[in-house]
Amino acid sequence: MRQLRTVIRSMLTAEGTVLAMDDATIVWKPRVGKQKRVKLEARASVLLGLMGPMGMIDKIVVGNEYGGINFILLSTMEVIDKFSVGNSEIRSLCSSSMSGESVLVGCENGSVHMVGKNVPNRVIRLFELDGPASALKIVGQDLHIHQGWERKIVAWDGKGVLVTA
Repeated sequence: MRQLRTVIRSMLTAEGTVLAMDDATIVWKPRVGKQKRVKLEARASVLLGLMGPMGMIDKIVVGNEYGGINFILLSTMEVIDKFSVGNSEIRSLCSSSMSGESVLVGCENGSVHMVGKNVPNRVIRLFELDGPASALKIVGQDLHIHQGWERKIVAWDGKGVLVTA
């Protein structure tokens, strides 16, 4: 008997499609070549594609419902790095460097972290918000954070809040 799974997250790229399934499997369906998959410890809550040196997405970052972050190499579907920022669901991810070596992480509990192999101690808690960070973006030297219908513009320490509608 075949197990039925449901797609809970997806990401389209020029090279193919990434699907996150409800059984914690991540599936890579390239336009050319064979489908590949990897099974993670927990279901994905957010996906982020990282651009490689050839200008194509070659890695993905998967945040999960228990505060874990996995970096996955698309060509082999191998988990190349793992991080944990606590036990709160990951709501948003944003690359904080051109190389994708470090990633900003927004959590359901309002905490904002930076993770990466070049980050001191691999994980740094930057600041705490008064609610979940549903989207993160770096603009110049500021962080733009969406919380529901509000957009906050803050410094890297979480101070200097400017709220726009």
